Amino acid sequence: MALETMKNNRYRIVRPLGSGSTGEVYLVEDTLRDRQEVVLKLLHAYARPLTHDAQSASRAFRFEAGAISQLIHPNILPLLDYGAETVNGEIVPFIVTPYCPEGSLATWLEQRSNDDVLTLEDAARLVRQIADALQYAHNQGIVHRDVKSANVFIHSTLNGPPTMLVADFGFAQPISEEWANGLDIRGTPAYMAPEQWEGQVVPASDQYALGVLVYQLLTGRLPFEGSIEQLRDAHLKSWPPAPSALNPTLSPEIDAVIGQALAKKPGERFPTVTAFANAYTGAIQPAPEPIAPPTPSEGVNVTGTPPPPTPTRPLSRGMIILIAVLALLVVLGGIVLIASAFSNRSAQSSANATATANANVTGVANSNATGTAQANSNANGTATANKNATATANSNATATAQAHGNASATATANAKATANANATATVLPAAQLSGNWVNANQNLTQGITKIDITNNGTKVTVHPFSKCSPADCDWGTKSSEYTGSPFNIVFVVNGSTESLAISRQGPQLMVVDTSSTNGTHTYLFDKG
Repeated sequence: MALETMKNNRYRIVRPLGSGSTGEVYLVEDTLRDRQEVVLKLLHAYARPLTHDAQSASRAFRFEAGAISQLIHPNILPLLDYGAETVNGEIVPFIVTPYCPEGSLATWLEQRSNDDVLTLEDAARLVRQIADALQYAHNQGIVHRDVKSANVFIHSTLNGPPTMLVADFGFAQPISEEWANGLDIRGTPAYMAPEQWEGQVVPASDQYALGVLVYQLLTGRLPFEGSIEQLRDAHLKSWPPAPSALNPTLSPEIDAVIGQALAKKPGERFPTVTAFANAYTGAIQPAPEPIAPPTPSEGVNVTGTPPPPTPTRPLSRGMIILIAVLALLVVLGGIVLIASAFSNRSAQSSANATATANANVTGVANSNATGTAQANSNANGTATANKNATATANSNATATAQAHGNASATATANAKATANANATATVLPAAQLSGNWVNANQNLTQGITKIDITNNGTKVTVHPFSKCSPADCDWGTKSSEYTGSPFNIVFVVNGSTESLAISRQGPQLMVVDTSSTNGTHTYLFDKG
């Protein structure tokens, strides 16, 4: 594309830097920044013909870019400017970022020789920087969607190792309609998490992509390769070879860490991308060095012959008498304590202790607490309560309470109490969201009117409806694994991206709807 200037002559094109599936990249001079050289990317993947729908898509792009421009972090390539230009009858969004002459991690991987192998420590430093950037974005509610070597740039410093800068948050390449089946699927197939292929993106999707990148750095190849169809099937159903099978210098601990980051279900990965980086760092720590044998200066004859004994001085007569007196006092004190214990002993009772012992567990609670022993049928537990102590035995337990000192137990040996034996209740957090919910605002004229939520185990399915005159608009259903509250899920409705954050607020359901066209609104729902 022959272009000379952009954005009303603000950006003067110096030379093209390349092009790809997303769009074209140019090195430009920013005339408002003293002709500073920056990078301008024309995102043809988001281009639209000059129509009303294109205007809506442009507003959606500006909304997303505005949120991303607020990400300020030392390991994030900043977004300097964004907007849209009319090029050859299309509205084409663009973004502007700083220029990194050192290039991307992908370029380095392509150009490195056999000697340019990352050490485990260098890889750990790289993983830490990328994870810090992603975690910061996740904390702001933004998922990258396209973590890969081409989106990590290298910024060399005068002293110390280079800094990694993560770029292109949220601007992943849309997958062709042939594979998308109407879903909003974006990303690079070789790095995409299984849920991403199904149109669901969560923070753990970025962790999966970072796991793919680490696998690539340590083995020299991607976990899966092939056509889009082959990559989709592999990410959904297959496991790659262990990294150590390709690089024998790697340990089983590293295999385990990368394997967990590449788990098929988001809930089976590390809780956060930071936790993944911590686990990787821990896996490469060297084993502790053996303790060196003592030196002669430490009092040991290293030839194996023990050193001569140190001469001892005989005790004086006065010292012997003092020791004898102390020993006598210790004996007398012990006799007094034993007599006191027997005189105060109360079998089966004494002051205010209730002991409760856990099934098949022997619990000993000592001193200065109040305890209760309730034996809940048929298991052995022994609670020894010394001075107001507590132990507990639930579910199939026979409790033996022995009271010593000023202690009392309300349970006797082999006493059986009726309880809720064998009762175990497990409530999945996802179940708290289930049900048919109706907006508490009966005068609602726009926005979400009702939501039907179901869950199967931890997979949550959401089916919302919005106010459309004269009836409700059906958004369809989306499903995703439940990884915590708030539960985040994204719908695309008439060109608008609707990101819902769903959580419980007392008996009601709270939904925060962040719309690419209508801003952010919070709704409360009652059970229908």
